[in-house]
Amino acid sequence: MKKLIYISAIALLTSCGLLNGGGIIIDKPTVPSVNICENVATDADVTTMKGQIEGQSFKDERMDRAKLVTKGYCFKSAQVVNLMDSFQFPDAELEIAKHLYKNTTDQENYYLCVDALAHKSDRDDLKAYMAAN
Repeated sequence: MKKLIYISAIALLTSCGLLNGGGIIIDKPTVPSVNICENVATDADVTTMKGQIEGQSFKDERMDRAKLVTKGYCFKSAQVVNLMDSFQFPDAELEIAKHLYKNTTDQENYYLCVDALAHKSDRDDLKAYMAAN
């Protein structure tokens, strides 16, 4: 009886493709890359973040503060547009849009961020960045 069970197990493993050439093949499972965030930003969070960013006087300070206060959060595309409005210079808007792209839960709507950019070259740059990421 033991032999029959053993043969059945071998037959099962072979038919499933798990047994090959006398050994068992164990493949590492492929898991898609998923960006996991610690917190999902609420609109109230974004309003607070925007105030903290706008409280900085200089462009570089605003960018540093933006990266600090947004760390660990995920955003909706419309919230990213709201944060982009915290910057006075188009290059800074583009930079924060790129920075937050991977932390956006609805990347299919990121065209909102593209459309919020004033210069065609910046829109093209963001679209190229999105395509590469």
